[in-house]
Amino acid sequence: MVGILCLDFDDTLVMENTLRQVLARFVPKDAWAEYLETRPAGQTVEQSNAAELDLIDPSVSRGEIAAFVLETAKVREGLLELTDWAHWNGWLMTVVSLGFDLYIDPVLDQLKLDRMARHTGRTRNVYRWQVRYYSPRGIQVEAGFKLSYAKAFQDSGDFVVYVGDGESDVEPARQAQAVFARSTLLERLEGEHPRLYPFEAFHDVVAVLEREAPKWLPQ
Repeated sequence: MVGILCLDFDDTLVMENTLRQVLARFVPKDAWAEYLETRPAGQTVEQSNAAELDLIDPSVSRGEIAAFVLETAKVREGLLELTDWAHWNGWLMTVVSLGFDLYIDPVLDQLKLDRMARHTGRTRNVYRWQVRYYSPRGIQVEAGFKLSYAKAFQDSGDFVVYVGDGESDVEPARQAQAVFARSTLLERLEGEHPRLYPFEAFHDVVAVLEREAPKWLPQ
């Protein structure tokens, strides 16, 4: 059995929603207003994210977006201490996010976290900005992306610790043996999940792991 720390990105690994920041910076206001008026009801987050990314002019380069994100994104305190703890204790860390590789990769690369696995929306710019989400089996999906990874980890027999904050984290977090939560995720799982821990900084996560992880995965 392997211990896996599964982290959301927006509002979790970083302090704010980087996707919202990117869209606010690079989507023209008139295009955004028109989108809000015409977007169909019942879209999944995956579908909504794809539609919103398409609003960015294709003349905007990946490098421009990366430069903006590196100036804007603020990493939650204690992340490197958490990665050190995982390394020393034989746990794997992975990001599972409905965000996009074009802004998540630059942040993690700058922190030299090149060995951290990343499961995100995969973007390309060929005449227009596009994103695709692939399940662990390599199948393109338009719903349940995070859940597909949570189930895959669980099916492999691993001990999964989920770290997140939002509505899209609720179902995948329910698959995990332990959950660190804040904001909406904490509210939704309070009184439901047997191992639910609030956090604000990753130091909070490390403190609980130091105390509890040896019980979860005896050496």
